[in-house]
Amino acid sequence: MQNTSLARKAGVVGMVAAGLWIVSVIMQYSFGLFNPDGSPLRIAHQLLAVAALAGMVVGFLGLIWSGAVQSRLGKTGVYLYAIGYGLIIVAGLAGLLLQGQDSPVFMLYPLGGILYDLGALLAGIAVITAKRWTGWQRFMPLMSFLVIFFAVNLPNFLGVTDGPGMIGELLMGACWFGVALAVCTTQAKGAALQSSPVTG
Repeated sequence: MQNTSLARKAGVVGMVAAGLWIVSVIMQYSFGLFNPDGSPLRIAHQLLAVAALAGMVVGFLGLIWSGAVQSRLGKTGVYLYAIGYGLIIVAGLAGLLLQGQDSPVFMLYPLGGILYDLGALLAGIAVITAKRWTGWQRFMPLMSFLVIFFAVNLPNFLGVTDGPGMIGELLMGACWFGVALAVCTTQAKGAALQSSPVTG
């Protein structure tokens, strides 16, 4: 169901979340916040990252609220994406409580990664094939998936890299910002068209 106002708000939330993610990445690498030592700075960083991921999911849900995806395939992709990052958020919060202890809950990280990759691919294809968006916005969700998958996730999965690294994580934030911006600007155009007088 299309909801222009809700979609625009989702886009704004997504852009803010992407900004928070970039701040959290810079914070992590600047202060060396890699070990779960229970320090206040480490906890603050983790909470910032979790908040950023949650806001980014809201931005991605804007694909549905904007009407960019209307097929079952597209909506399934968006929901898989949201569920995948939801699992990662749960694992991240668990990490704060367990402070480095081993736990089966951390299996949610790879499971969440598989789900959000699949969801991003399906949603990206659905946005293009639906042809509800025009211009660069129409290709942004799929381009975001391709960049993150081939530049960050696949090398990490194959063992080519040990984690995404600072550049990879900043790249993820930039891609998320791009998707949220697409949601927001597309709705801004739609609102302008709806409010303009009909001539002729």
